[in-house]
Amino acid sequence: MSVNNSDDISADTGTATAGSSILGSVKPENIIFISKSSQDTSKPDTHDIFSLEEEASEQGPAFKLSRTPVTNVPQPLLDEFLTGGLPEYLQSGPSRHVHVVVSTGSGTGLSLKFYNSILQPVLESWGVRPLDPSADTADRSKPNTYNLVVTQSADSVRDFARNLGRASQDAVQHTVVLLSGDGGVVEMLNGKAPGDGSSREPNLPLIAILPLGTGNALFYSLHKSVTTVAGTPEPSGLVQSLRTLFDGKAAPLPSFRADFTPGSRIISYTNPDKGDSSGTAEAESHADAVSHLYGAIVASYGFHSQLVWESDTPEYRKHGDKRFGMVAQELLKESHAYNASVELARKDGSRRQKLDRDRHAYILATVVSNLEKTFTISPSSRPLDGKLRLVHFGVVSGEKTMEIMMAAYGGGKHIGMKWTTEEGVEEKVGYDETDVVKITTREEDARWRKVCIDGTIVELPQGGSMTVQTEDKPHLQVLVDKSVIA
Repeated sequence: MSVNNSDDISADTGTATAGSSILGSVKPENIIFISKSSQDTSKPDTHDIFSLEEEASEQGPAFKLSRTPVTNVPQPLLDEFLTGGLPEYLQSGPSRHVHVVVSTGSGTGLSLKFYNSILQPVLESWGVRPLDPSADTADRSKPNTYNLVVTQSADSVRDFARNLGRASQDAVQHTVVLLSGDGGVVEMLNGKAPGDGSSREPNLPLIAILPLGTGNALFYSLHKSVTTVAGTPEPSGLVQSLRTLFDGKAAPLPSFRADFTPGSRIISYTNPDKGDSSGTAEAESHADAVSHLYGAIVASYGFHSQLVWESDTPEYRKHGDKRFGMVAQELLKESHAYNASVELARKDGSRRQKLDRDRHAYILATVVSNLEKTFTISPSSRPLDGKLRLVHFGVVSGEKTMEIMMAAYGGGKHIGMKWTTEEGVEEKVGYDETDVVKITTREEDARWRKVCIDGTIVELPQGGSMTVQTEDKPHLQVLVDKSVIA
């Protein structure tokens, strides 16, 4: 492996002893991978440790990539992190094209910064560089190159995925390194899924997620069961994602399809360049007709979908994940009772069930365990199991809703919670495994007819419905830690 010494990569020296918590200047939880030393081949016990440091500052998070020559690295760390070379799925050539997609609008806008300071230089350390923007499509087959896509609009990722589908040939595989949150994954899924009917599973595009969104539900759910080397702290999500990028395994990504009745519309915010007479730029919304969407995380109605929708203005998004708490307080004061019918079914028709209430606070169908790193919404879900589970409860006070939500931060302790209403009726948090969920809204006010599919908001017409059903065939592959499918 050749090392390109750039301003983004610093080199230190150090000596480690077995059992040490510090390897020179490197903390084990920051290690991305370890390679044979490329600078001092006369010392076979010297290795280069590539690591990522993350620091908070007034200007936002700062990232630093380091290459540290270390002697006598403890064997457990070598067993875990010693690399055998650039993985095949990152090697471009006639049979595989590699793409790096930087979603500039994800989360708090750190994707481009992370690419420039971390991902680009670590790829260059392997001799892998971006193609010239003016390069011909055929150049994507060149060894040690990748196609760099920096998003310019909210439609960029989906447009890229559509073009990927049209350009795909059975003999060509695609790896997409996605610097994004959950929104980028669902855009890839919806851009790719409609045109892949003839694709064979081994040639489905492979996505590698670098979690730079707000909640990063899919990434943390896929990595929930990953264990660390004994005696070392847990890595950050970004460190873990780089470990997976350079030493992961491909697996089919479970997904579901959500179908909507005619008259349904995708609702999203825009932020015009020009402000009003006071100089303030107002957020505006626009709508597009939609019949269905594909998802890989969650489909919801009630408190969750309302929270996602009302916190999605440009003004709130500037606050990152803090925006959810800000909006939640207002919604909890209202504690709206959502008027809807909810039906569950198996695909084979062996079981049909209708929830015995018509007023709801929370209805959420999911194929993942976590909505955030520490927010476990579905504790029975396992990485890649593809099972659809419904979490639901009826109308309660804002205080009770908050109590239930906080219990989810305790490893999913909200499941099975019970309480007695003022009328003496026993209620609980429902939790059902199913194949199909149909939600039909009875609300008159359009404000309360918003459903959420992986962060995309759809407004149903009055009396309209959303039907969610697990997909039998995958549309994408996803890179996961090798322990998940070992």
